[in-house]
Amino acid sequence: MKFSKIGIVGYKEQSPELLKAMEKISAFAVLHPAISFYAVESLKGMALSKIRMVSERFLRQCDLLIAIGGDGTFLSTARIALGVRIPILGVNAGRIGFLTETPVENLSEVLESVLAGDFTTRNRIMIDSKIYQGKKMVASETVLNEVHIRAHAPERMVNIKVEYKNRPLTEYWADSLLVSTPTGSTAYNLSAGGPIIYPSTDAFVLTPVAPSSLSVRPLIIPTDATCRVTSVLNAPLDLVFDGRITRVLEPGNSLVLTKSKDVTTFIRMKNTGFVNALQGKLGWTGKPKLAQK
Repeated sequence: MKFSKIGIVGYKEQSPELLKAMEKISAFAVLHPAISFYAVESLKGMALSKIRMVSERFLRQCDLLIAIGGDGTFLSTARIALGVRIPILGVNAGRIGFLTETPVENLSEVLESVLAGDFTTRNRIMIDSKIYQGKKMVASETVLNEVHIRAHAPERMVNIKVEYKNRPLTEYWADSLLVSTPTGSTAYNLSAGGPIIYPSTDAFVLTPVAPSSLSVRPLIIPTDATCRVTSVLNAPLDLVFDGRITRVLEPGNSLVLTKSKDVTTFIRMKNTGFVNALQGKLGWTGKPKLAQK
């Protein structure tokens, strides 16, 4: 891959880590005048020399996107890249940053490696979510992490019917229901007691949040068929897409979930990846820590 246009995405207020990352990119841009750098307008006032402020829409013309922040910033960057398959380099200026793997202090060296072609890419599956009123599609969203199905009235539980391969699968009576990709399995799904799924696995996981029955457990399903969700009760449901966008599923309408033809492309450097993230960010060492004397 050759990168002549590099876009920068960040949404946090002026934090020391975000400012430090912008300073490193600005210095890098001075050393590489053949490359054009563009930053989303929300970073106005933080970009230094050689970086032009542009709209999110303009960033879709770039060859590479740098997401600086936490996982929320990475998800927003994935939405910008949707349909044009721009690879994304995640830079961690947030807290855990499971998707944003590159530390700010290593950013200059990582960018040099990227330009030298010393990296790999990984494609992550996404979910197409379509809302139907009868046979008419009235809205659609594509997510990298999950679709969160919850009651429109916050104090209520949900009673949801799920069909898979055009056959009844089960009904959920719970606080809410998550339908997650393998990428989203380490997000809300994990906090709700769902399983961690290796990123290359071609599957989704249905995880009820606080179900009324102890026999109801998360279910992993293959992505080769349609999953249809409807409300058993005559009440609207809220649909939250990647924690960012909320739409209402009106009574009588249905939500149809399928594997998307689009993917999100991650830039991978040496000594990074899913296993490293499990060990470094979730503390998954496989052995108990010894008590210090």
